[in-house]
Amino acid sequence: MMLSTVGSPIRTPRVPTEETTAPARGAYLTKTSLVAVHFPEAGKGRIVFLPKEAMLRVIGPSSCLPDGLEVMFENRIYNVFEVDLTARSRLNHEPIRTHSRIMAACA
Repeated sequence: MMLSTVGSPIRTPRVPTEETTAPARGAYLTKTSLVAVHFPEAGKGRIVFLPKEAMLRVIGPSSCLPDGLEVMFENRIYNVFEVDLTARSRLNHEPIRTHSRIMAACA
């Protein structure tokens, strides 16, 4: 991943907790590389490029970007603009009956 550093004097990132690592509200699979911001320290953001075919789990609204979302990728929280997420990825939802079909095939 390519990295750059940016400052954010106004907001601090959320610390991952059981609540933020709980099952996501939605999952997206990126169709192309996606620009995101990771805040490993308060006020010290890093611009990163998340890879194509990355599975991103939406946590909720961004605490650092206006019109953004916080997503989880590889156990790290990233901030992305909602418009970028929806344009460069697709909602990933597994059919409800997949598990039962697999079990029936194994029987």
